[in-house]
Amino acid sequence: MKRLTILLTALLTAALCAAPALAANRVETLTTDVALRADGSAHVTQVFSADTAEGTEFYVDRMDSGCLTYSRFAVSDENGPYAVLPDGQWDIDASFDEKAGKCGLLEIDGGVELCWGITEYGRHDYTVSYDIGGLAGAYSDADGFNYRFIDPDQSIFPTSASVTVRMEDGTPLTDETCDIWAFGFDGQIQFEDGVIRAWTETPLEGSRYMTVMVRLEKGCLLPERQETGAFQTVVDTALQGSDYDTEEEPITATDVLWMVGSLAAVIGIVLGISRLVKARKKAREKKRLNSVDYFRDLPNGGDLNVSYALGIGLGLCTPEHYMAARLLRLVTLGSLEPETDGQDRISLRLLREPHGGDAYDEAFYTFLESAAGGDRVLQERELERFCEDSRRGKALDELLTSCEREGRLTLFRGGSLRSKRCKKAKDLTAEGQRQWRELLGLKRYLLDFSLLAERTVSETVLWQEYMVYAVLLGIAEQVLEQVRTLYPRQLSQVERYQRCLRGTNRYNHYLYAAVARQRQAAQAARSGGSGGFASLGGGGGFSGGGSVGTR
Repeated sequence: MKRLTILLTALLTAALCAAPALAANRVETLTTDVALRADGSAHVTQVFSADTAEGTEFYVDRMDSGCLTYSRFAVSDENGPYAVLPDGQWDIDASFDEKAGKCGLLEIDGGVELCWGITEYGRHDYTVSYDIGGLAGAYSDADGFNYRFIDPDQSIFPTSASVTVRMEDGTPLTDETCDIWAFGFDGQIQFEDGVIRAWTETPLEGSRYMTVMVRLEKGCLLPERQETGAFQTVVDTALQGSDYDTEEEPITATDVLWMVGSLAAVIGIVLGISRLVKARKKAREKKRLNSVDYFRDLPNGGDLNVSYALGIGLGLCTPEHYMAARLLRLVTLGSLEPETDGQDRISLRLLREPHGGDAYDEAFYTFLESAAGGDRVLQERELERFCEDSRRGKALDELLTSCEREGRLTLFRGGSLRSKRCKKAKDLTAEGQRQWRELLGLKRYLLDFSLLAERTVSETVLWQEYMVYAVLLGIAEQVLEQVRTLYPRQLSQVERYQRCLRGTNRYNHYLYAAVARQRQAAQAARSGGSGGFASLGGGGGFSGGGSVGTR
């Protein structure tokens, strides 16, 4: 028995020592550069930043889709170019050493396989290049392509990926001559300095993919591949199932008659289901809230951006609530003072720049200062006119986006997020769950403190900060009612809070209306091909595609 124990221990130790060599291969980043030529072909350069510990080769499947050709395949790494074997002579069963420093193109059913030897285990940058013939086709109304660069069927997903599309001769690609869309990933596609760039903002995983569609005006290219029909048909197919496809079909007279006839029969069912869904949602939220302990301090270290990133990602607040909270915080910092004229008209007097070193407090204050003008007193109509300029709405939208992004980055750097995404509970680490419980715990405390034994407001300053978070969480009125009931001797303070809330809510209405208009305009431009966030779904009717992996 003793010998058996020693033997098992030795085997386990050997297995543990060998574990690093059996670790899965990884591609940390994959950059793709597509240089379009006038004839519709393209020279593609891809850089695989990889870390390998097993297998003998990389492979990239490229499907021809009945109209594409692949040629001039080449590979290099930090040590120089690889030897290119003649087409058809790549042997996937060759040894590691036989494949080292070599690459080859292998025909497969429906396309080709680009193969190269891993050559040396560890971290390396493999630069892979090839030509695609017929990438862009000529259609009756425009020229263009819809190409899938990364398939969902991958044995290795790149953690970060980007695609750049440019003209090989340097001709700028701009919103005036091109329309662009991207599908299958969490990220963006934009025009930048005469090129088109698409990039991921969270790791590719699961069923994610990366498809880019580009439509070019006639005259930008002279494609050799001639297609019958319009490119708009390609666009319509790709937009199906995407969140670009926001336009509703026109309602016909038959639709109206059907809806009127059906309305009476289904209205009761619809209302019943709606009440049931709301009741169940409310019950789940109450159960979730009651499952956490009270939290009496400011959550998340008092970082409003972190609380916003958690709240917006997990459904506890809205962008409008956040903006109202920022306004109220400027009041608590002594930077703004709501004033009434006795006729229910409220103005905001700008007193001084916010202290504390929060760049976002300063940014919101600067925006209001610009709207107020020389007298430093902001009127409702004055702010409404100021926000009618779409540039102001865009600036506010970018500021809100920056606040959320900064909050997510802080969470990620602090080990609270598994990646830079914060959309589901599974995105949180154990530390992130703790941060989330702080926010929920404060909400529970604020809603329940009238039921607790604590009957004193210990610090006015702390309660001012509490009210900022109450606004963020959408429970400010409920909290004020409790304060009014429990502390009648502090009625003047409660009434001041009430005036501040009323004033900031009215001014926040104009601010967030400008953001909403900007987002609506951006969505319309995005759907029309002017760039923006990629759609997680859609992209059908693509060409190319194929898996990437090692073996």
